[in-house]
Amino acid sequence: MSIVSDSLIVFARAPRLGSVKTRLARRLGDDAALAIYREVTERTLRVARGSGIPVHVAFTPGDAADEMRSWLGDDLAYEAQTDGDLGTRMARSISARFATGANRVVIVGTDCPALSPAILRAALDALARADVVFGPATDGGYYLMAQRALHPSLFVGVPWSSARTLGVSLARAQSAGLSVALLDELRDIDTAEDWQAYLDGSA
Repeated sequence: MSIVSDSLIVFARAPRLGSVKTRLARRLGDDAALAIYREVTERTLRVARGSGIPVHVAFTPGDAADEMRSWLGDDLAYEAQTDGDLGTRMARSISARFATGANRVVIVGTDCPALSPAILRAALDALARADVVFGPATDGGYYLMAQRALHPSLFVGVPWSSARTLGVSLARAQSAGLSVALLDELRDIDTAEDWQAYLDGSA
């Protein structure tokens, strides 16, 4: 019997004032945006650890390795994101995990406080019946993607950070003949309204 090796990639940015949660900052200010970013990221890493899946933190900018390790802990693997748009960086990070022996890879950002270990495990389980798994976000994007092989077409020509992100990604998957599974829709924290919904318990 073959052993299935899993990998969880968390895409994260160094917690630097003025460089994170810029849409939040326009309403709430840089200090509040940074505090919120740190809170949701730390929560994401607690969830990641609780999933039991080996975690790789893919960080940006590239000079932030020591900063990220000091912030999030020495028990995680860290790797700098490459250059390029979000799709290019995601594809390269996923490809690296397959190249080092993973059979199933899940990738998430740090924006979804409703993420749970059960959702991460459900994404892996869904790969038994689908080529790719998406966790839809309420803003039209997705908070999670899982694959059991790299499908480059899913990362090319996608309008990232838009209301069309998931729709275009699903169309890419269909064109490539890939089967898709969808998880429950969850809310990302991108705007002041998103943050208030989270505080109110509705996100």
